[in-house]
Amino acid sequence: MATLVNSMSPLTNPSQETLRTACGLFSNVSNFPSFSLNKGFTRVLASTQITISPKDSVLTLPNWKVGRNDTRNREIRLNDAFFHLEFIVGKGHKPDVAQATQLLYDLCKSNKMKKATRVMEMMIDSGIIPDAASYTFLVNNLCKRGNIGHAMQLVEKMEENGYPTNTVTYNSLVRGLCMHGNLNQSLQLLDKLMWKGLAPNEFTYSFLLEAAYKERGVNEAMKLLDEIIEKGWQPNLVSYNVLLTGLCKEGRTEEAIQFFRDLPSKGFNPNVVSCNIILEEFVL
Repeated sequence: MATLVNSMSPLTNPSQETLRTACGLFSNVSNFPSFSLNKGFTRVLASTQITISPKDSVLTLPNWKVGRNDTRNREIRLNDAFFHLEFIVGKGHKPDVAQATQLLYDLCKSNKMKKATRVMEMMIDSGIIPDAASYTFLVNNLCKRGNIGHAMQLVEKMEENGYPTNTVTYNSLVRGLCMHGNLNQSLQLLDKLMWKGLAPNEFTYSFLLEAAYKERGVNEAMKLLDEIIEKGWQPNLVSYNVLLTGLCKEGRTEEAIQFFRDLPSKGFNPNVVSCNIILEEFVL
C-alpha cells in the first residue's frame, strides 16, 4: 500500500492538454452552478433552505418584537413579518400558528386592518383553523374602526368555509352597527343570530336598547323591549338599566323613579348600577 501511495505523484507542472481535459469534465455537466461569496452566497443558501422544506413543514416568521422600540423600526419589522408570511404561504408551507395569530393581533393594534384580515385568510388557506378568540378579535377591531361591511363579509366568508360564528362575534357586529346608527340592520342581524340557533345575551339586548333610545327615544326603546319579550327572549337587569339611563337622559325623572320602583315586579331587584343611575340624576 505504501508503495502504491508513493507511486502516485502530484501533478506539479500539468500540461495544457491535461488542464483542457480536466475542465472538459465540468463543461459537460449541464447547469453546473457557479457563485462566489461576493455574489450573495448567503442569499442563495437562505432561499435554498426554504425551497427544499417539505410542504407540510411549519416555518417560523422573523421576530418582529426584537430590536429598537421606536415606531419606525417596529413598523418595518412588522411589515417584514407580514411579507415573509405571504411568501411562505405562497410557497405552500404552513406558518407557525402562534406566530401568525400574534401577528394578526399586532397588526390590529397598529391599525393595519387590511393586512390583519389578509393574515386570517392566509391562515385558512394554509389549513390552519383560527381560534375563536383571534377571529372575534379581528371582527371586533374592524367594527370599532367603522369597517362594518368588511367585518360582515369576513363573517360570511368564515361561515361559508365551515368556521362557526358564536354569539360574542355576532355581538361585535351588532354593537358596531348600533354605534353607527344602523339599528334596523342590527335587528335583522339579531334575527339571523336566532335562526342559526345562537342565543342573544345581556350584551346583545343592551346594545340594541341603547341604540334604540339614542336614535328614536326611550319610548321606542321600550316598545323594542316589549317585542323582545313577546318573542320569548329573556332580557335581564342590564337591559332595564339601559332604559333607566335613557329616561334620566331625557329628563324624565319621575318616570325614571317609578321605573326603578317597578323593577321587582318585573323579576329584578335593583343593583348598585341601578341606584347610581337614579342618584346621579339628583346630584346633577
